[in-house]
Amino acid sequence: MERLRVIRSMSVYAFPISRELPAIRIVANAIARLPSDEAATLWRETATHLLSVATERGQDANDARAEVRRFFEAVQEALLCSAPA
Repeated sequence: MERLRVIRSMSVYAFPISRELPAIRIVANAIARLPSDEAATLWRETATHLLSVATERGQDANDARAEVRRFFEAVQEALLCSAPA
């Protein structure tokens, strides 16, 4: 008789998007160059895409939304750091 082993699934996440510095810089630079309406549209499209990617990577909806918020905070910080004094 064969023994069956139950393996519990583990959550494995890719590197958090909120720490992907090149992506943060790209989004921050794009937003900084656009008029406010276009920047807001770009951010909404980016957030929607990032949420989709996070859930495809296996994050539950709440964790995915939290990760997108952290990414947005990192983009805001990059914008503040690059703003002329």
